[in-house]
This record gives sequence, C-alpha cells and structure tokens, in this order.
Amino acid sequence: MNFTALGIRTLALFTVGALLMALGTVRRPPEVRRARVLKFVVYFAIVHGVILVCAVGDHAPLALVMVIVALSTWEAARAWRRIAAPRPWALGVGAALLALAATAASDAIDAHLVAWIFVVTAACDGFAQVVGQWLGRRALAPAVSPGKTVEGLLGGVVGALLVALWIRSLTPFSVPGALVVGALVACAALAGDLTGSWIKRRAGIKDFSRLLPGQGGVLDRFNSFLAALGTVGAWIAFGPPFP
Repeated sequence: MNFTALGIRTLALFTVGALLMALGTVRRPPEVRRARVLKFVVYFAIVHGVILVCAVGDHAPLALVMVIVALSTWEAARAWRRIAAPRPWALGVGAALLALAATAASDAIDAHLVAWIFVVTAACDGFAQVVGQWLGRRALAPAVSPGKTVEGLLGGVVGALLVALWIRSLTPFSVPGALVVGALVACAALAGDLTGSWIKRRAGIKDFSRLLPGQGGVLDRFNSFLAALGTVGAWIAFGPPFP
C-alpha cells in the first residue's frame, strides 16, 4: 500500500465518523455540536498532515516527532508547575525516557510503519470516542477521566484491530502479527491517554494549551501516539522481531 491509498482509506474512515457524529449530536445543544465539529475538522487535518509528512520519507517522521516532543515538553512543563508537591518525579523521568524512545524509533523504523502506528492509534482514539458517546454507560476511570467508559475502551480496541488489519500492507506483519502489534498499540495508546488525563487532573487544568483548537493541546492530541511509538515502535526498531 502506498500513502495515497492510505489517505483514501483514512478519508473513508472519517466519512463514517462524520456520519456517526452527526447522528450522535443531532439532539445536542448547538454549542456542543459546534465544539465537536471543530474538533473533528482539526483532527482530520492532523491525521492527514501526519500521513503527508510520513509520505515525504527520509527523516521527515523524525523531524515531526521532534516538533511534537518539543511542544509537548513545553506544555507538560507548564502543567508540572501547577501540580502540588509532592510531584510524581518517577512519572517525569519515565515520560522523558518515553519521549527519547519515540524520537529514536521514528528514525529507526520505516516511515510506513510510523504511519501505521499513528493511524492505528488514531483509530483507537476515534472509535473509543464515538462508541463511548453512543453506548458508554460504565465509567472506566472516573477519578482520572470521567468521560471515558468501558464501552468506549472496547470500541477503541476493536476499531484499532480492524484498522490494523485493513492497512496491514504498510507493514511486514502477518495477520496474527498485525493483530498482536495492533493490540499492543491500543494498550499503549490507552495508557498514554490516561496518563495525560491524570496530569491534567492533578494540575487542575482542562487543556494543556490552545495550540490545537478543540484538541486540548499538542500533548493531549499526541500522548497516545508518543506512548505507542515509544514502546511498540521502539520494540520494533530495537527489540526482538515481531511475527
């Protein structure tokens, strides 16, 4: 699969997402609908912007990840100063190591694999939000992120696995391998998302910044991707081979 074909498939996913969002918000107040439309449009631009960067190849994914890490570090530092003592220093060290691993992995693995990890992560986030809005009943982690539900989690994992298979030709993985790696990406993405929510809750803020309208900031938008790339991507690059 080339990047043009990938863009066509992500466009199809966003078309389905737009229809589901429209149906799910038809009875919502106008301000809620406007906020969700803004978030959707900006997210559409982000996803296809990342795909375009990966299509450039060479060191373009590395440059992108370095920008994401730099802006995320700035946002995290602003939030860190708002956290009351004692601050979770172990979390800070772990986040720094994860950022280094994500940066190294972005240059060590093929741009097609970077794009695959990003799109699978995006699918996990997107399906979790849509399914959670439609079917969410049981809170997943109310003390950390009250909006996340068990149903949304399951929808996100299933969506990630389906997309992992749908765009598997970007990777060297077999079908079982794509499912295994896709599941690991989904788990890492969830961990990154919940960690970001926990930091915001401890800092008493709603958004990390206003750099990305409707997204909660660069760190809020990319924490899942950085977590997946820094763990699964680094394993692909430097660890034992996946099936």
